[in-house]
Parts: sequence; C-alpha cells; structure tokens
Amino acid sequence: MKLGKLSYIYNLYKHHAANEGYYHVLVYDKVENQYENLVITDTEMDTIRARARKNPEDIVALKATWFDRLITMLTFF
Repeated sequence: MKLGKLSYIYNLYKHHAANEGYYHVLVYDKVENQYENLVITDTEMDTIRARARKNPEDIVALKATWFDRLITMLTFF
C-alpha cells in the first residue's frame, strides 16, 4: 500500500514551552528493512512541506488505488 496516514497527537499535559501537539506516522524503511515510528513537530512539518513544494521533481507522484481509498474509509472511524 502506498497511501499513509499522518496523525496529529495533542499534548494533553504539556510543559509550558512544549508544542501543542505533534504528527505521528508509522513507516516502513526499505533501506533498513524495518518499521519505524516517526514523530514530527509543527515546525518540522512546515519545513517538509516547503521542501516538497520547492522540489517537485524529487517527488514520485502516487495515486491512491481503489483499495487504498477503501481501507482509508474503513479505518477512518
């Protein structure tokens, strides 16, 4: 499956200097041949999105298959 799900987790008991929340995603690293949990801050997410906009030639265009959309609908609730 090519389609991933990025979750936003709110910090409920945060330190006064902590971010309001963070992004979480589980990915499969083909180089290391293992699954990995990634935690991404709001600032890091802004940087990632800016880089993707700046370098569109580096992005492999992926289209969600009908199966990807079905799984997304079933796991949404």
